[in-house]
Amino acid sequence: MRICRLEDYENIVVYRRDDEYAGWPFNCGLWNFGGGELLVGFVRNKCKYSSPEDTRHRRIQYDGGQLVVAKSVDGGYRWSDPKIVIESKADLRARIQYYMTNGAPLPKPEPIDLDTGMNAIAVEPPLGRENGPTAYFITRDKGYTWEGPYILWDQLFEMIHARPSYIIYERDIMLFVQGLRYDEAARGYRAIEPEGRPMVLVSVDGAVNWRFLSYILPVNPDLPRICPYPAVLDDGSIVVALRVLWPDWRFQWTELYVSEDGGLTWRFLSRVNRWGAPASLTVLRDGRLLCVYGYRAPPYGVRARISSDGGATWGPEIIVRDDGGSSDLGYPRSTELPDGRILTVYYFNDREDRVKCDGGVRYIAGTIFHPPY
Repeated sequence: MRICRLEDYENIVVYRRDDEYAGWPFNCGLWNFGGGELLVGFVRNKCKYSSPEDTRHRRIQYDGGQLVVAKSVDGGYRWSDPKIVIESKADLRARIQYYMTNGAPLPKPEPIDLDTGMNAIAVEPPLGRENGPTAYFITRDKGYTWEGPYILWDQLFEMIHARPSYIIYERDIMLFVQGLRYDEAARGYRAIEPEGRPMVLVSVDGAVNWRFLSYILPVNPDLPRICPYPAVLDDGSIVVALRVLWPDWRFQWTELYVSEDGGLTWRFLSRVNRWGAPASLTVLRDGRLLCVYGYRAPPYGVRARISSDGGATWGPEIIVRDDGGSSDLGYPRSTELPDGRILTVYYFNDREDRVKCDGGVRYIAGTIFHPPY
């Protein structure tokens, strides 16, 4: 595989505290409101870094984990102190289960118009083991305030795991999630795809109600696929990147699927890389498709590739960073800035960090770069 390095780039720190673990922007969102105004979401929690147990993802998420958002108004160079969207994932899970058992009406938002450039949707970050529905939140003022939780639910599904991976297609909101139906669970299907099958939910009324549209893959895969991330190409086709759950997660890879009928049916298009997942997609202003992903095999870091034919084939692999301290990094999201540069935000730990605990302090980092080809 051909490899190239960035020549024109700058690495930035979005958020770091030496006594905290901050991670997973892919699960939490990156929004570009225009004019250099950006918002990134991530999970944070206190972390002593005294032993590997301190950095276990389940502890970080549930034992005091918060979903927060930070804002930049200068194109990603400086970031505000975080604003809390979810105070406690554990408390939120309890509230969701209560909503589903007490017989009270489920809360619903007022309709949202995502074309205004002011509004966005955030989702409860998944850990992969939650049962039942999930929650989503709405901002109507570029992330300064948030409404919710609202319940993302379909009565046929035992579980739904979601991320803020959505597109606007013919004025409908298409949300790419994972789910497992009750009848599938009764047949033991969770042993095949423990985090559910990637699928599409659609809202035709501004995120008030959601309907199942399609599965991206058939049942009984050779390997599960998760973490769907969509993009709409200039010709109207929808592409979605999927993370292939190879048992050794250091060597998982990314595949691309395409729909040419508005998300009704899907077909395999390409394997993006040898290794690296999950991946985010960005359609550049020149029509090319950028795919950015964490690289969890040595040398640890973040990499990318660009396609000039809608994801059918890919150019040389771009090393965005290869100075990570361990495989516990990645989960990027990206956006194109007004001058054509790319901002990629991810969680990271440094090889030369003074803190040593299966890698350094986990923090939110970014790279601003011009594509090398």
